[in-house]
Amino acid sequence: MTTGTRPLFHDGRVPVGRRFLLAERRRATLTVLGVAASLLLVLLLGGIFAGAIERVTFYIRTSGASVFLSQAGVRTMHMSSSALPADTVARLGSVRGVEWVSPIGLASGSVAGPRGRQLTYLIGYDPTGGHGGPATLAAGRAPRAGEAVLDEQAADTLGVRLGDTVTVLGAPLRVVGLSAGGSSITNTTVFTTAGDFARIRGGAPVSYVLVGAQRGLTPDLLARRVRAALPGTTVQTREQFTASEARIVTDMSANLLRLMSSIGLLIALAVIALGLMTATLARLRDFAVLKALGAGTARLAATVAVQVLWTVALAVLVAVLLGQLLTWALPLAAPAVQVRITGAAVLQLGAGALAVGLLAALWPLRRIATLDAATAFRESR
Repeated sequence: MTTGTRPLFHDGRVPVGRRFLLAERRRATLTVLGVAASLLLVLLLGGIFAGAIERVTFYIRTSGASVFLSQAGVRTMHMSSSALPADTVARLGSVRGVEWVSPIGLASGSVAGPRGRQLTYLIGYDPTGGHGGPATLAAGRAPRAGEAVLDEQAADTLGVRLGDTVTVLGAPLRVVGLSAGGSSITNTTVFTTAGDFARIRGGAPVSYVLVGAQRGLTPDLLARRVRAALPGTTVQTREQFTASEARIVTDMSANLLRLMSSIGLLIALAVIALGLMTATLARLRDFAVLKALGAGTARLAATVAVQVLWTVALAVLVAVLLGQLLTWALPLAAPAVQVRITGAAVLQLGAGALAVGLLAALWPLRRIATLDAATAFRESR
């Protein structure tokens, strides 16, 4: 059915795909919301894990140190034990480019308050040096003998206020400061003086040494110099130490994370495929009419692709907006839960949704694509 060489169906400037999508707004809204809900599930699962990694590495990332030293073979703080030789700090004094050195002690245990007990890392440092302690204080001051700084989230959970006494690794310490950012889903952080740490741990040696670089000196260059001067230790830049810490936490929870992510992804893909396939099937008669009026298979496929693109784009937008809302709201209900939704995660999930949506939505067109125009017209009636 043509006039000359020009098909009767000539809609080069008519957004048919978008019009088909919005023709039945209730159906379109339900489809977009269904796809958005499935995408939100996957984003939240990944965001909670990313937030947990961010909290676990918070102390390392905010310490201000350019280089970290630990016992030979020890590359992490989490689930690790490190002990350095007594002369480590003195030997670092001769390394060119070192601005400051801060030894710390690290031990794991629990902190107990009026409302219960929580797993914690105890960090002993020298408060007079200005390094090695909490990055910021939400309230109070640095500790002195017999005192401690407790993370504010842990303090709220345990019912502790400034001036209260908590039991850390079996020893009583008076809380004189509240730090921020040191609590995760699994544990919190308590800071005390190096002297109190040695007393609590029975004269334990230095666990790690934080090293600051002089202005203009790169961390990599300083790390190479420190390795040359102290060959019996593990030397890492802050970025390397952070990556090692994140990797071990990921490995420890890999099976659970993989299972949760796989289930969430399968649910999301099933909802996306079903929703977009149903949308195409509901319009199959309209596509038959377009076929009868001269639209080629490529044109029909392009029309469906436009519908899928609009649906996925709107669903991703809704999922991201709801995700940002939950990123703000969840920590209010559960302060230890941190949600971090990254642009890379959104792009990756959006691309996957688009690929699955196109496959599911184009599949029903096989029936129309194999028909000639007259047969397609008859099937549309």
